[in-house]
Amino acid sequence: MGAKTVTLAGGSGFIGRAIARRLLASGEIRVRVLTRNPEAARARLDLPGIEFVRADIEQPASLKDALQGADTIVDAIQFEGYPVENPRRGLTFERIDYAGAVALIDAAKQAGVRQFIYISGAAADENSTHPGFRAKGRAERAIRESGLAYTIFRPSLVYGPEDKVVNGLARAIRFAPVFGVPGTGRQKVQPVLVDDLAACVMLAVSGRGRNGTYEIGGPELMTFDEMMRIIMDASGHRRPLFHIPEGIMRTIGGLLEKLPKPMLSRDAVTFVTADNACNIKPLVDEFGINLTPARIGMAYLAKK
Repeated sequence: MGAKTVTLAGGSGFIGRAIARRLLASGEIRVRVLTRNPEAARARLDLPGIEFVRADIEQPASLKDALQGADTIVDAIQFEGYPVENPRRGLTFERIDYAGAVALIDAAKQAGVRQFIYISGAAADENSTHPGFRAKGRAERAIRESGLAYTIFRPSLVYGPEDKVVNGLARAIRFAPVFGVPGTGRQKVQPVLVDDLAACVMLAVSGRGRNGTYEIGGPELMTFDEMMRIIMDASGHRRPLFHIPEGIMRTIGGLLEKLPKPMLSRDAVTFVTADNACNIKPLVDEFGINLTPARIGMAYLAKK
């Protein structure tokens, strides 16, 4: 039997790159990255053995041919500027997360792909009032009802040497005399190292977690304030913390979301102040993984 071919949508993004590296390192899997711009994707993921194919989830006709011969599709797509939507550019959760997943499901069924792996989110809920949580919840339902074998991962905050969130927080701490925490700072987070998520995807490709939905976070549940102290300890830059009331952030977000390229929105404020706790026991039981503690996983910040 020849090597499996795994097609990766979102393979040039932060999470997608980690998944591509883990799959390729197995030596047993051919990795095909779907991208609107193969040249740019190759520059971001310059590894021998990866096939880059031009395809776009907003052009469903481009997907069927791109998926031909693949055994598995991994959907790790995030839009530019995530989690701040930009409706003017079509960058919305509904259009990318939900409609994109549906387009990939349809193309996978036409191309004979047997397995669908989806990177969702810890707060995914099709009945949520938040567009991101709702879109991911709707995508999950579409996947479960597709008839394809599937595995769905619901990560909490994903971090690693190439991420924007934790690295951005560390950078802000380094250059600011004090740091403003969104909301009360008591919102629950369970940061997960991207390599742990990629390892679980690799195991899912091999058959673990079939037709299951798994929350994935780090081994410790903590508040946002506690995570900030870990980031400060890891980076070597201690700063006083103060809290920016959610109402004030929403007011600012309401103004900024009107800009052509918004840096904040009211929905993004909800996103960063929501709890992201995970029940990791089902994941650990099924995948047998030792999840990385944040203080160990964030040690790379000392080199930044």
